Order: sequence, then structure tokens, then C-alpha cells
Amino acid sequence: MSIDGRRQHVVIIGGGIIGLCAAYALLRDGHRVTIVERDRLGAGAATGNAGELTPQQVAPLASPHTARDVVSGVLSSSSYLSIAPTRLPQLAAFGLGFLLSSTRRRRAHATRALAQFSSAILPALDRMADDGIDTSGGGSGYLMTCTDERELVAAHQRYRERASEGWGTAPGAIMRGEELRDYEPTVAPGIAAGFLLPAERYLDPVTFVASLARRIVQQGADVRTGLSALRLADGAFVMCRDAEGNESTIAGDRVIVAAGAWTSPILRRSGIRAMRIVSGKGYSYTVPVERMPRQLVHSIDRHCVVIPMHDRLRVVGMMEFDERPDAFHPARLDVLTNAARGLIVGADWDGRTEEWVGARPMTADGMPLLGSPAGRPEILVAAGHNMHGLSLGPVTGEVLGALVAGRSPRIEGSRLDLRPFALDR
Repeated sequence: MSIDGRRQHVVIIGGGIIGLCAAYALLRDGHRVTIVERDRLGAGAATGNAGELTPQQVAPLASPHTARDVVSGVLSSSSYLSIAPTRLPQLAAFGLGFLLSSTRRRRAHATRALAQFSSAILPALDRMADDGIDTSGGGSGYLMTCTDERELVAAHQRYRERASEGWGTAPGAIMRGEELRDYEPTVAPGIAAGFLLPAERYLDPVTFVASLARRIVQQGADVRTGLSALRLADGAFVMCRDAEGNESTIAGDRVIVAAGAWTSPILRRSGIRAMRIVSGKGYSYTVPVERMPRQLVHSIDRHCVVIPMHDRLRVVGMMEFDERPDAFHPARLDVLTNAARGLIVGADWDGRTEEWVGARPMTADGMPLLGSPAGRPEILVAAGHNMHGLSLGPVTGEVLGALVAGRSPRIEGSRLDLRPFALDR
């Protein structure tokens, strides 16, 4: 509840994973919730992802290889990272920020900030599961692989260092040759080595999001689909437009902007200064296999993941910047397939189904926007979770619940420092 225990009406802009987790937490706390969603609940990047819950891997995307990857993304059509040359002027400021964020100092700063969430990722999900939200369809443990053994050894060391600092569980020993293939017979011949991240988890996001959406509706949320949020007026007022062009206003006590890749235009039209969020699209599909891998298999250098989900295998990867969040480019699936061919064997690559694209909400420094704009305490922004929306969604919902209630948010008993996630940073 609020500071004085008053039941509040919270308007949430966005019915993706962050908006749904926020709605769940607020309804559980007794608040009234209205969700404004331009498409449908669970749209965007909520359901086609890899289903990863990953305390070890919640880190900024920028790395020492960023400059190389950006050049390749502009010049090559076969790179996992694709940047539309015609959109370079619009993406220039974001790209520069992304490059600057790859320096050792800035990456370390973002890594420390995100590490605050690590210990709460799985407990927050478990609290949802205990409450009846369906988290099935996956498993535990990631098999991390690489065709370059030196790169894999370096990654293994990074995960060991993170675990020593309390960030997730230490990786298992490196497996090579026959030991690796005995453990996972589906790995491709070119894979030099691999190791387990034993405590990471994954689930079927389609099942999870559907279950979460059902619970929110059952708890009484007012869901307004087919309605686009245009801007925020003074106070907790959301100006909206429907598909026919009719405009309306939805008023509440608080507003949470959780519109993912569509957040920045709303904030800009509302006169709110904030770090820009851009769409970094990911692709996925389902493929038949002769033999299902025993668990999620991740390729460090091929930038793709294969995930057993219930009775199907999902292939996930790619990062596409073209300023068109809804545009689906089939050629990107061919690039993803070429990468996945070198990861596992026994797949019918011509039998692709459930082809999907989703707009990941990316920030240049790899950290979400989380908090209120200066002078607007009635507004909260929770967007820009990059590739970690599912991992961070349940705990972000709990943080928002605390902020709406006027409490300082805590992560498994420790105070959360929100300063690194300030909107105008």
C-alpha cells in the first residue's frame, strides 16, 4: 500500500513481461491496476525469448569486442549483430554510448549495479511459482560452449570470479573432447570445449506469460488492449489513442511506464529527460530434432542458444538495430540457422516453425531505467532491461511494489541502490 496505507490506482503502460510482473506485485499488495497495451498482453519480447533465468549472466552486452562487432554489424550481412546503414544517423548517439560503455571502468560500474539483483532473481520467480504461476517447461543448468577454447577458458574464469563475489554459483569443470560428447551427444563436432553453469534455470516463456496474464485478469486488473499511450499529462494522467484514432485519457494515482522498446517516445512527448531506449530485435524459431539436448546449450562465440521447452527445441539469437521494432526479416533467421548448425547436430533445419521476432529494449550502458523523473513522484519508469527482461521481471515487479508503497526497495534483505538506474544519467 501507500505510505498511509491507502489503496492506490496504478496505471501501467505496457503489457510485456515487466508490465505484467508489476501488475502481479501491485494486485497482490491490494492496489487497483489498469494496464494500457497497444497490442495484447505478452506481446513484444515477452514470449519468443530463450526463457533464461540467469543470475550469472545478467550483465551489460558491451564488451571488449564491441567495436569489432559494431563494424561487422554494419558491413556484413552474416553477423549476429545487424545495424541498418540507413539508420546510422538515428542510431549514432546510441552507438557512441554503447562503445563508451564497453570500456573496463564503465562496464565494471554497470556490472556491479546489475549484480545487486543476482541473489533475488530465482527467489522472486519461486515466490510466483509458490503462488501458482506456471514456471514449467524448462530445467536447470546451462551448457556453455565455444569453438575457440581460449575464449571459453576466459569465460570460465569470468564466471568463477563472479561466483567468488557472490554472484550466482561457480561453473563446473571444463569438459573437452569425448568427455564433452559423452555428456551432451548433440554438440557439433567443431565445439572444442564446454562447461556447466549448474544453478541457472530456464522455463517456457509462452506458458509462463500466459499463466501470469490469466492470474492478473482473475485478480481484477482492468486490461485496455488496442490502446496506445501517447504521453503523460500533468499528474497521473495518460493520454491514449485507439486504432481508429480516437483519443482518451486514463487517470490514476500513479503511472508506471513499462513500454519496453516503445518507452522513449512516450517520455520524450511528455517532456521527461531520460536515457534513450532503442529496439535491439531478437529472433527465434522451433526446429525438429532427432535427439533433444539434455539442457539449454549456449554458444559463446556463435551468439545463439538452443533450449528444450516442453516437447520442442527453440533456437534463439541475433541482435538487429533498424529502428523498426515490428519488422520481421526472414534473412536474419538464415543467419541464426548458420550459427546454430555449428552448435548442435541432428536438427531438421528446413523444418522451422514458430518463427518469431521481438523488440528487446536496449540501453547504451546495459542497465534499465528504474525510478521516477525529477519532480514527478507520481510517475515510475521501469524499462530498458536489455536481454534480461525475464530474469529481472519478477524482482522488478517487487521493487515497483515497494516504491508504490513508499518503501525503500530491498533485495533479499539488502537495500537496493537505485542511483545507477536513474532516468537522466
